[in-house]
Amino acid sequence: MTNNPSYKTLEQSIKELQREAAELRRSDEAIWEGEEKYRTLFDESRDAIYITSREGKFLDVNRALLKLFEYTKEEMIDTLNVEKIYVYPGDRDTFQQEIETKGSVRDYEVKFCKKSGTEMDCLLTGSVRHSSTGRILGYQGIIRDVTEQKRIERLRDDVHRMMRHDLKSPLIGIIGLTGLLLKSKNLTDKQDSAACMIQELGERMLAFIDRTRDLFQMEQGSYTLKPQEVNIFSVLQRIKKTLKPLVLKRNTDFVFTIYGQPTHLKGEYMILCEEDLVEIMFTNLIKNAIEASPEGGTIRISIDTLERLGQSFHCIDIHNTGVVPTEICKNFFKPYTTSGKDGGTGLGTHNALLVAHTHKGDIRFTTSEDEGTHVTVHLPKNAVYE
Repeated sequence: MTNNPSYKTLEQSIKELQREAAELRRSDEAIWEGEEKYRTLFDESRDAIYITSREGKFLDVNRALLKLFEYTKEEMIDTLNVEKIYVYPGDRDTFQQEIETKGSVRDYEVKFCKKSGTEMDCLLTGSVRHSSTGRILGYQGIIRDVTEQKRIERLRDDVHRMMRHDLKSPLIGIIGLTGLLLKSKNLTDKQDSAACMIQELGERMLAFIDRTRDLFQMEQGSYTLKPQEVNIFSVLQRIKKTLKPLVLKRNTDFVFTIYGQPTHLKGEYMILCEEDLVEIMFTNLIKNAIEASPEGGTIRISIDTLERLGQSFHCIDIHNTGVVPTEICKNFFKPYTTSGKDGGTGLGTHNALLVAHTHKGDIRFTTSEDEGTHVTVHLPKNAVYE
């Protein structure tokens, strides 16, 4: 019977069917495992994710989205249309048109509404779901709540706007009164020199306040730099003069060196930069160094050049013998980071870094009990600015 050709054909067919069945089982298991992994990733994601039909019916939502909008899964899938969570329903149509045109949209700003009625500022990233024939089936989206971030940004803008207004008014008065004082004929040379300094510092402070708007643009990456050749010695001389009252109060001293040799900041050392911005940067960093230095200490400012990755940099190092507290080292350049200074805003190093980055440079720091603190500014020598 085993020699019967029909029997062999049947036996071979059975084996082939068994192999196909085994392959199908493996395929089913792979699909099941893939679906399980997808479901786990979908449900456990920290991002709020949804899938809808083209008409806007929710087909699937994850836990993060339910928590964000305060609905149950049954409420969202059985009774809600996506349009209902938009504060302005027309935004949904605009978003839908945009993703159908582009295929996907990233960080689309929109206002959503929770079940409780609370409005949220959100960033929506979405894409189109297509069938195998290219027909649009629906959409999938990821929602990120940025309400708190927006609130802080608005608060910060309001505070800075008020600061600009409230600080400028008395400064204008001080500058004007100093001008009247300088017209007097009975001032001694010392009084005349002091009045001139008050007027000069007031005018420079007024210019710095006006430039806070530029710092916001730098933060957004939208600032257009207007560099010129600047004598950095002159900038440092002005900063030294500006900070003289603080230097006297802290009983500190300055030592300037260039290429390892002492200098009295005579002559020229030219850097391609925007003068006012670089002055703001170095004023902040040197002021911080004075405040962080032990009373009676010495601030050493050295100028050198550095070759890194085939590029030449101006290297300006600001050294004091103090040590940066451990708790702020990780956030040294982040805004509102400060320690041990009454009334400190914690914006000095952050703004300085913005200026350095705008000039295609950077700032680094090291700190230790043995070496004190070095804050080093690197500005490229041959940068091309558009």
